[in-house]
Amino acid sequence: MINLKDEKCIAQLKEAFAYSFKGPLGEKTLEFLEEFCGFELGGPRENTNELQYEAGKRDVILTIKTITKQTWSPTEIANVYKRLEN
Repeated sequence: MINLKDEKCIAQLKEAFAYSFKGPLGEKTLEFLEEFCGFELGGPRENTNELQYEAGKRDVILTIKTITKQTWSPTEIANVYKRLEN
């Protein structure tokens, strides 16, 4: 089970993402996820269902970006997710 409040789990995900997104094919994969998940998008939508769907997709890429951020330790990232739950 993936637990974003567990620093050991975050450390494993950091390692997995570093492996998955390295090199030209990994970079292309990350580029696809950024585009598909609407990393650069934001703002209001007229349809509430559309907004919720797009927000869900965007949460995926934002979580990946947070975990892969090299300047943040697994402990710091786990603490962010712990605070979000409160």
